[in-house]
Amino acid sequence: MITEEDFIDFACPYCRDAISFPMLFRGSLQQCPMCFESIIVPEKAGDPARPLPVPFSTDRLTLRRLGGGDWRDLLELLSDETLFQYTNGHPLDEEAILKWLESDAHVRLTTPDQTFYLALAQREGGKLIGYAGIRLGAPDLPQASFFIFVNTAFQKQGYAREAARGILQFCFLDLKLHRLTASCDSRNAAAVRLLESIGLRREGEFVKDSLVQGEVTNTLHYALLGEEVQEV
Repeated sequence: MITEEDFIDFACPYCRDAISFPMLFRGSLQQCPMCFESIIVPEKAGDPARPLPVPFSTDRLTLRRLGGGDWRDLLELLSDETLFQYTNGHPLDEEAILKWLESDAHVRLTTPDQTFYLALAQREGGKLIGYAGIRLGAPDLPQASFFIFVNTAFQKQGYAREAARGILQFCFLDLKLHRLTASCDSRNAAAVRLLESIGLRREGEFVKDSLVQGEVTNTLHYALLGEEVQEV
C-alpha cells in the first residue's frame, strides 16, 4: 500500500507550484507536471528542487541553450559540407537555421523523443564554435545518448574533448544518469579517438547497417556507466 510517506513534496523551482513525486525518484531528473520544465527532485523532504544546471562551464567553454542570436555562428558552422562527411546531415541555410532555433526554444531535456541542444560557446568572446545534442532514453532507466559537432575552423584544438568531458560531468554528476551512449561511423577516426579518450567503452560494431551519403557503412557503439566514472 502506498502512503504519504512514500512521496516527497516540494515546489517547482520554475513555476513555484507544489508537486509531489514518489521517493524512488529522489535526486533524479524529472519533468514538472505543471510547467513541463526539467527539474531535479530533492533528495529528502524539506529540501528545494533544483533547476536544470544549465549553463555550465569547462576551462574554455560555456555550454548553454541555443538562442536566436546564434544564427550567424550556426550558419558559419552548418554551411560547411565537410562537417557532414560521416552523417546524413546536410548544410543549412539561414532560413532553416532560424526555424530550427524557433522550434528548439520549446524543447526541454525531458521533452519526450526530442534532442536537447547545447551551444558550445567560447568563454572569452562568446563565439559559438559548435553544439552538442543530448537525448534521453526510455523513462524507466535514466540514460541518454549524446553527440558533438565542432566548427572545422576550431577542430584539433581540444574543444570537442573538453565539451565531451563537460557533458559526462553534467550527465553523471549533476543529473545522476545511469548510462551514457554515443555512436559514430567506423570511418570517423576523430570521433573514435574522442570517445575512447574520455573513457567510453566500445560495445559493438554493426556491420553495413547504415547508408551514409549514399555509401553503406559500419556503426560503432560506445557506452559508459555512471558507476564506472572515476573522474570526469
